[in-house]
Amino acid sequence: MKQFLLTIVLFCTLCVTAKAQSPADLAVASAVQETQNVQTEIAEFPEEALIKSLEVSLAKQGKALGTINPDGSIYVVGAATTARPSNMPGFINSRNIAFSIAEMTAKMNLLRMAGEQISSGRGFQLIEDIIEGEDPDAKEKASLIDKAARLADQSLDNALAAVGVPESEISAMNESRKKAVYQQKFNQTIRSLVAGMTQGCAVVRTAEGEAGGDDYQVAVCIKYSPEFQSMAALIKNGGSGSVPLGKAGNSKEKILSMPTSELVMRLGTWVSYNEKGEMVVYGFGQQEVRQTGSRQSAAFSRAYSQARLQAINNIKNFVAEDLVAEEALQSIEKLNEYADGSNAYFSRNKWEQAVQSKMSTLDIATEQVRQWRGVHPTSKTDIAGYVVAWTYSNAERANRLRQNIDGNIAIPVQNVNAPRQQTTKGEITITGGDEDL
Repeated sequence: MKQFLLTIVLFCTLCVTAKAQSPADLAVASAVQETQNVQTEIAEFPEEALIKSLEVSLAKQGKALGTINPDGSIYVVGAATTARPSNMPGFINSRNIAFSIAEMTAKMNLLRMAGEQISSGRGFQLIEDIIEGEDPDAKEKASLIDKAARLADQSLDNALAAVGVPESEISAMNESRKKAVYQQKFNQTIRSLVAGMTQGCAVVRTAEGEAGGDDYQVAVCIKYSPEFQSMAALIKNGGSGSVPLGKAGNSKEKILSMPTSELVMRLGTWVSYNEKGEMVVYGFGQQEVRQTGSRQSAAFSRAYSQARLQAINNIKNFVAEDLVAEEALQSIEKLNEYADGSNAYFSRNKWEQAVQSKMSTLDIATEQVRQWRGVHPTSKTDIAGYVVAWTYSNAERANRLRQNIDGNIAIPVQNVNAPRQQTTKGEITITGGDEDL
């Protein structure tokens, strides 16, 4: 009777509460308003913006992205995210690495267009085992050891419960010993392997930006063309051959007059033409400069040297890069349903991607185009930059110079053990006049 009266009181309370809170009152409640004001924001990533811009630009020329165009050119895109946030030291180095990963990914996509090796396998298993009652023969066949083991399990469960182990943990321990009345298992493995030499692949457009939440993405579009491949072969042969010709341009003057804000955003290689209509390959390199308490000029000097190495290496990668790329996807799903109504579910989705560029050596002669320093607009980090170029005329001069060099001149190194005194800022001294050039 008391339980019945309690049920009536609770029902009346709910009715009064519902009557007091009309639909209009519920609409203005803070909790309801919070759910109504939720807006899903879809941010455009640099990779997506780059693809859109390329589709528009290529369509004007009757070309497309990710296909072999009528003139033999191919355009592919790759992207990567920096491991270091843009508001922390080391971001520029992480950005250089993200560019390299994006470029290698794009080259992997290019090689896939020539064919890839796919290996795959999948399978599933279903088991339904419903048992009612106990098998009398099974009782008779149970050995003394089986009975002892069962008794030990029960005693262990009682002992664990006695010391305060929760029933849920004891059930989890016994999960593997429970009899499943239904089992479903599925597994699938897919592997992709691609390998080949990429020659004459240059960066034609990049996009990068901060998406918030420590998400700075770098996207790269590379282009392959028969003309680029001919240029790569010319560089590989040390200038022995004919240089590809095109419309005359002033690419070097463009780089020399380019503002540092634009140079900061240029990575990789750039293929253009000089005033003679000869194809020229430019390499861009950058290095972060850390702020130091002293010897800041030495920090910049080291950064310039590192940026130069990166710039030359970018031209080497344009000439040839031997890549091996492997991608694997494994999917597993398991479901067990037990006689007591409980179930156990397991799922795993594992994806791996690895791209390896084989070590190679190339004799290459480049000329310095520009050394610059700037600041990244997002991270506000000092950058030391370097631009080099491979030209046909400079390759000829380098070959003649190599023939005239008889040996190397060793410069003695002096070891001074005197105590160092901290220096103060002074005047900059420049030696050499215009007539010496």
